[in-house]
Amino acid sequence: MRRFDRRDLHFDATRVISFGPRSILLAIGTLHGFALAALLLRVPANRTANRLLAMLVALVALRILPYIIGFAGFYDAYPWLTYLPYEWSLGYGAVIWLYVTVVCTGHLPRRWRWHLVPAALQGAYYTMLFVQSLAFKNHWNSTAHVPFVVPVETAWALTALAAYLVLSWRRHAQYQRWLDSSQSNREEFRLTWLRVLLVAIGLTLALWAGTVLYDALVEELDYFDRFGLYLWFSLLVYGLGAGGLRAARLVYPRAAMVEDSEHSIEKEAASSAATDDVMTGDGPDMAPVTDPSPTSSDRQQDWELMGRRWQAVVSEQGWWRDPGLTAPVLARLLATNTTYLSRALNTGLGHNFNEFINELRVRAVQAELGNVDQHRDVLTIALDAGFNSKASFNRVFKRITGETPSEFRRRQGSETSQLP
Repeated sequence: MRRFDRRDLHFDATRVISFGPRSILLAIGTLHGFALAALLLRVPANRTANRLLAMLVALVALRILPYIIGFAGFYDAYPWLTYLPYEWSLGYGAVIWLYVTVVCTGHLPRRWRWHLVPAALQGAYYTMLFVQSLAFKNHWNSTAHVPFVVPVETAWALTALAAYLVLSWRRHAQYQRWLDSSQSNREEFRLTWLRVLLVAIGLTLALWAGTVLYDALVEELDYFDRFGLYLWFSLLVYGLGAGGLRAARLVYPRAAMVEDSEHSIEKEAASSAATDDVMTGDGPDMAPVTDPSPTSSDRQQDWELMGRRWQAVVSEQGWWRDPGLTAPVLARLLATNTTYLSRALNTGLGHNFNEFINELRVRAVQAELGNVDQHRDVLTIALDAGFNSKASFNRVFKRITGETPSEFRRRQGSETSQLP
């Protein structure tokens, strides 16, 4: 796909600058994007993540700038604006990945600055050309930039964006798995905003790549033909800024190390192998349970027995009513470690920590809703059972039972009224 070329618009030094429908439509989203980026920089919470998102919004907005001023006639009136350093596309993917990483882990990865080097070099290239004479710009544009630089730059930008998008999605999914394995109130941290962001970037990548392929293989697109793509970029800028600002103050649980789940479990298992036994149960009934050998034929039965024993203890003690209960806290209450707890729940009971705790909560709510003499409202019952909000309770209840709390209560009332 070719960059802006003044030959797309007939040069006319006397042309009056005029903002028409195209320029105005692109400017609306772009100017809003710059304003929202500025607001993101002022949010005191999550400063690193918000700065990265503000950077992304600004970089994409800069890409639209030459089309806004181009449709308005600036390049005809002021041809020296050619090669204005607006192109930073080699940094899009890296900034997205850094933003997702900071949201999920709370810190930047090691050597993160190296990921921004391609964008810095790209910006330096355009800045260097921008200060050259107009004659040199025109010659370089036709002999080197359009035929050689642009194809490489575009392919690099699309490839990098695709690669970083995959890495970002993996980081997001990894964090969700960690929440499932360690947080009882995982529904409060669904990271809907991140999923929307990644889907929007994926659609952008598809539209951008499709435009490039059409330009290269089917028909060469001029400045006006690419208006639809840049209108999408304008909408993206506004959406990223507005959505990011709404999520700017959200605080999520952090893992000490959100790395590959299996590696983390193996490492903890190795460190706990020196332990002679693990205590299970509660009070005077506590009994040691040795770690079954991986080659033991009854290994599955041992983990199931351990899981059932701990399930009975947790249910009896009512620890599941704590809305902030986490796997490390429960492990300490059971006098064990998170590795054994995870194995007992996943291997023995077939549930992760979040499912295990929330099933206990839902069953308790069902018992109260099924009591015809119970007249408390559903939200009060849910909060007493350990849920933090009505929205998260409804989602969990529907997922486990297949019906809403109201539907369950009506069905229970109908069945009770039919009893002799």
